[in-house]
Amino acid sequence: MHGPFRLRSRLVGDAEGIVETTRIYSASPVKRILASLLTIVALTACASPLAKPETPQQALSAAAQRASQLKSAKFDLQGHVAMTFPPQMATLFGQSGGNGTLAVDLSGNGEAQFPDRYHMTVNAKMAGFSIATEVIVANGKAYVRNPLTQKWEVSTQSSSLTDQLGQPDPLSYDQYLKNVKSVKDLGDTTLGGTTVHHYQLTPDKDKLIASLSKRASTSPQALAAVKQVLDSGTMTVDVWFGKDDHLVRRVSINADYSVDLNQLLGSLGASAATSSSSLPAGATIHAVATVVINYHDFDAPVTISIPTVP
Repeated sequence: MHGPFRLRSRLVGDAEGIVETTRIYSASPVKRILASLLTIVALTACASPLAKPETPQQALSAAAQRASQLKSAKFDLQGHVAMTFPPQMATLFGQSGGNGTLAVDLSGNGEAQFPDRYHMTVNAKMAGFSIATEVIVANGKAYVRNPLTQKWEVSTQSSSLTDQLGQPDPLSYDQYLKNVKSVKDLGDTTLGGTTVHHYQLTPDKDKLIASLSKRASTSPQALAAVKQVLDSGTMTVDVWFGKDDHLVRRVSINADYSVDLNQLLGSLGASAATSSSSLPAGATIHAVATVVINYHDFDAPVTISIPTVP
């Protein structure tokens, strides 16, 4: 009889021991904390490849890649250019009594077919009057509707100084994403219900010029003018693009520069005789320009036809 009783006693003892061990483990605060920490570490290790945020450089690269995949987009724009020039030039604008000033306010909208075609309607206000016109860029040429005659004119280069200093180019924003010297992360925000990254970029001037020179839509004269502007001042580019889809929603270009007008006109193709007869030697202009372009309706159907030129 002792055998069965002893066996039962051991089993009960073993069972009681197991119950007691479980009770001690579950009741120990230290062990509960350790178990929780192990669970957290395990879950974090498993989730880290998905949760790791992208760096600004990775985000910009993804935005540039997404831009290269776009076929079309629509846009609207606003801009302001404030120029100051020496007294000798002020008389050309009917101003006297010191340095001359000229402010230009731009507004407009249009559509783009990437990588080298766009149609834009622009309204410019300056010196108390307003000018509205249309611009079509295609095949490396700019077609402009003359605001006086309403007829289309074609040129391989801009005929206006203010065009070179402040006209927005809705096709080139991807070049600013690719040719960056430094990046400042200004945090995430919301545009039109979409969460976007907001970065401020300082362009790498040499890389930007080299990249623009490869674009069919950039004329040699315009390229030389842009280079002079970049070499004589500062430029920052603010860009907002989708956190998830990396589509660029807004670009703001801010420039502050001073240029020699005779050199600038020469780079635009003006003859030395023309520039020297109209401008004093050493004439410079200081300009502060801001242009904001908002993009929307990505890959919507867009048709841009080359106008008939008389």
